[in-house]
Amino acid sequence: MDFKQIALEYVKLYFTCHPEELPKDREKAFKEMSRLYTNYKNKLIESAHKKSEDFFSDKF
Repeated sequence: MDFKQIALEYVKLYFTCHPEELPKDREKAFKEMSRLYTNYKNKLIESAHKKSEDFFSDKF
């Protein structure tokens, strides 16, 4: 799985567990899902980048 798929799964899980957080208006709901997806994706990328830097800093 790549970061986009993982982030999408996080969004699905979040709104499945917290349906009250999803706005009733379709456009607002889409914007909220997009915002959350972007946040998750960025956090995953930052985490992987940091782990990669830490791994290589130990080796060299």
